[in-house]
Amino acid sequence: MSETKADTFCAKCGEPILGESPNGDPKERRPCSNCGSTTRTFSAEMHATVSVNVSADAKLLIGWTEVDRLLGEKEYAAALLVAAVNMEFILWENLRRFTPATTLTKASDRVRSIWGQIQANQPKKVTLSSLLTVAEYMTQNDAFALSPAWDPVVREIDDVRNRIAHERGYFAKLTQLKDPDWPETRIRQVLEDAKEFCHGNAP
Repeated sequence: MSETKADTFCAKCGEPILGESPNGDPKERRPCSNCGSTTRTFSAEMHATVSVNVSADAKLLIGWTEVDRLLGEKEYAAALLVAAVNMEFILWENLRRFTPATTLTKASDRVRSIWGQIQANQPKKVTLSSLLTVAEYMTQNDAFALSPAWDPVVREIDDVRNRIAHERGYFAKLTQLKDPDWPETRIRQVLEDAKEFCHGNAP
């Protein structure tokens, strides 16, 4: 790991946060003295190269800051869509780094096709739903395991994302909390579980 000189700032109001490491546990952050937020941004002067962890953490920071902002605006459907993108990134990166111990001879053509795209590093051709198909196969037939686990939280967010994408008016219905299956309490809990999944499995 190369040397990093970093400064930490509140992501909400920009207040400098002194004495807090960018690599520390987000759950142990003290609230910002100016606004009380525990979200952070980091400015860093980098020397030589950085590891994949820094890249993943940076993407997660940006993604979850946006989720928090959307929740503050009560844009629940949009927050779920951003969370889906974050989870897709995490599942993709973990599958891309996974090496099955067994061959995929028993896998369906769809699983083999998606797995080929993952191995060829073609993320633009792979959706969260298709990643779930491969994750399910690898979990059942090999040693693919994440902590926290991908099921059920990734599947839940993928299901609601698909409904937003395919049902006319569902985005507004969810944002205005007209769907009894997705009240605000459930949305917030699912998003909290999604955040835990992403940060716990960041490569």
